[in-house]
Amino acid sequence: MRILIVDDEQMFVELFARTLASIGYEDIESANSGEEALARIEAQSTPFDCFLLDIRMDGMDGIELCKRIRALPQHHQTPIVMVTTMTEKSYVDSAFHAGANDYLTKPIDKIEITARMGMVEALLSERQHSGLLVEQLSDSEHSFGAKVRFEDPVALPDTPEVVPLGTLENYVLRLGNLRLFSSMAVGFHVTNAADIYARTGRLDFVDILANVAAAIGEALRGNDYFLAYAGSGDFCCVMPRLSSFDRGEAEVLLNDRLARIMESQAFPDCVSPRVRIGAPATSGLLSFNDPTHLLYKAIGAARKAADTAAAQPQEATGAA
Repeated sequence: MRILIVDDEQMFVELFARTLASIGYEDIESANSGEEALARIEAQSTPFDCFLLDIRMDGMDGIELCKRIRALPQHHQTPIVMVTTMTEKSYVDSAFHAGANDYLTKPIDKIEITARMGMVEALLSERQHSGLLVEQLSDSEHSFGAKVRFEDPVALPDTPEVVPLGTLENYVLRLGNLRLFSSMAVGFHVTNAADIYARTGRLDFVDILANVAAAIGEALRGNDYFLAYAGSGDFCCVMPRLSSFDRGEAEVLLNDRLARIMESQAFPDCVSPRVRIGAPATSGLLSFNDPTHLLYKAIGAARKAADTAAAQPQEATGAA
């Protein structure tokens, strides 16, 4: 793994590099400013595999640098870990909104670094498995299709509103109980996702999921949220508990927007997705559950809403 550390404190860079080397990561370069980091990135013939960025730097700070790196086509999905002494929710949210996948806190702890770098390894593995690197999108349908399974939380192209599932899981894990208590998770289930997967080619299936993501983004406009695709036609988002979110209104808006997107792209009616939104899932202040449980609770609620809606016509028929 080729790693670039960016921090304006050279002593910290050297300490960090030694710690990384002690756990097996030795292909390390460094930069002492955002501008120097961008110049190094541009000069590379082989792209870096991971970036470790200090948030607080003179001149261009780490959050701005993260945005700049994410705008580079070759680093649209490269793991980025922010390094900071600031753990307030506003800083955490800003880092993840800028495109970060995780963050480390100073002073550096070897055990925490090992855990965070394990996450980086998992992200790189997931990216390779999904087959959605830019160059793979030009593969033949047969070659690409073999790499996309229905249950995979595949990366969706050209969807800035969507973060990888692993990133969303990291986000809730890093919030802690108090900040998680002030958040809620909402699930979105594409009720006919399995049928769409069976009827379409894999590239079309991924494109349709990207359309769903865009429609969800429209329905959530005005709210602060993080959205991820979890596989099997399930999306999940995390937003503040006090968000101005009306589930029924959002579902109508979402499906109306989605129908118009699909019509404009000339997809046949038989593969037009239908989405149900579940009741928001929240966590107790003293909850001892794994924080990621909240995400899957929300997805379960969306599936339950879909099952309830599907059963209603049958119940009416039986009553008649």
